Amino acid sequence: MKRRKVITTALKLLLTFAAVGWVFKTTDVKAVWDLIAGMNLLYGLIGVLFIFAGLSLSGLRWWIFLPNKERISPFKAVFITLGALFYGMFLPAGAGIDAIRGYYAGVEMNSHARSFASVFIDRMVGFFALTTIGVLGVLLGSDSLRAISPIVFFGFFATFLSSTVILSRRLRHPIARALEGLGVWGVGEKLARFLMAFDHYRDDPKKVLFGFLLSFLMQGVLGIGAFWIGKGLHLDPPFVKTVVYTPLVNLITMLPITIGGVGIREGGFMYLLSHAVGRAGAVSISILYYFANILAASPGALFIWISTRDKS
Repeated sequence: MKRRKVITTALKLLLTFAAVGWVFKTTDVKAVWDLIAGMNLLYGLIGVLFIFAGLSLSGLRWWIFLPNKERISPFKAVFITLGALFYGMFLPAGAGIDAIRGYYAGVEMNSHARSFASVFIDRMVGFFALTTIGVLGVLLGSDSLRAISPIVFFGFFATFLSSTVILSRRLRHPIARALEGLGVWGVGEKLARFLMAFDHYRDDPKKVLFGFLLSFLMQGVLGIGAFWIGKGLHLDPPFVKTVVYTPLVNLITMLPITIGGVGIREGGFMYLLSHAVGRAGAVSISILYYFANILAASPGALFIWISTRDKS
């Protein structure tokens, strides 16, 4: 198991270097450097603040799905999420984000089944919102998205069907009962408790709907942050397209291919925005968007470090 993990990590490191090499091989590196060096710091700071707000909304969305809100305040949920996102920036496709949130919430609520269920439903709702944005982009006539419309629609319908199964008692309960009979290392019982924990959301669909709508606001705010970064680079990114395309870049960086989505993020911005700001401009926006996310999430990393030290 350990050997497999080492091989997988090494492969992702190799793919990361390959993706970065491809990006800079097909881009004017000097032009990228000149754009970043001439950055308007005030506009860049505005972009970071919008990204901080968007990431904070992500934490609030997760808090909505937490079953024991009296044990985890909105403030704590936000900063745990920020900390998890910070560490996820340096791991394959944000790996570890869900584990960190699930672990901390599980300790507070004394139920890891419920905590990881809240993380799963939060991730599922967010993913469904992202694919919905993609579908809307195709329907509204985006040439860039029309070219990849089969992938967009497949992601949308796959997420919709998965959500239906997860929130359906008729489908989950028989599976949970069957899993309870698996006595190997108690895995079956744990999986059964995990599946049964979703009853909480089936009984309160308003939470799911509100989380879904909040996802649109969150992704829109992140898109505005990317727009201000583009303005700070003295580019003229189209506002609506930047706000719509940034969530889709966030979506593809979830693919577990490279470390922190590096290379994939740049490729996404290049594909979707280079027609408006040029390849060097798209890569510059992508690089600064990545570092702006790290900066915006850093207070959460400090929060986790302090809370961990206090408990030790």
